[in-house]
Amino acid sequence: MDFGADDKLSYMIRVSGEVVPAMPDDGEFPLQEIRDYVAGTPEVACETADGFLLFRNKHGAASGLAHNGFATFLYRKASRQKGSVFGRVFLAHPAHVAPYWKAGKRPQ
Repeated sequence: MDFGADDKLSYMIRVSGEVVPAMPDDGEFPLQEIRDYVAGTPEVACETADGFLLFRNKHGAASGLAHNGFATFLYRKASRQKGSVFGRVFLAHPAHVAPYWKAGKRPQ
């Protein structure tokens, strides 16, 4: 599946591999909506080459959430890490998130 920054969509990726397009109501997704998409505390797992931010549930593995194969594939491709992703994820278009989520602006 091609996630192009030009289409101006964000996506929720379910554990089943189903991809659901999403658009914010007011320009950016609020924190609570990102929490709802990942079913818990969101963290940015990586940034894709297109600038999309891959949000996952920070405690997904520890909470026993199911492995998300498609999200893991995207994560490994973008981050070049060997880790896995668990639970639903949110692939946010760079224009749909507040600047503090973007690389270099996140708290360490």
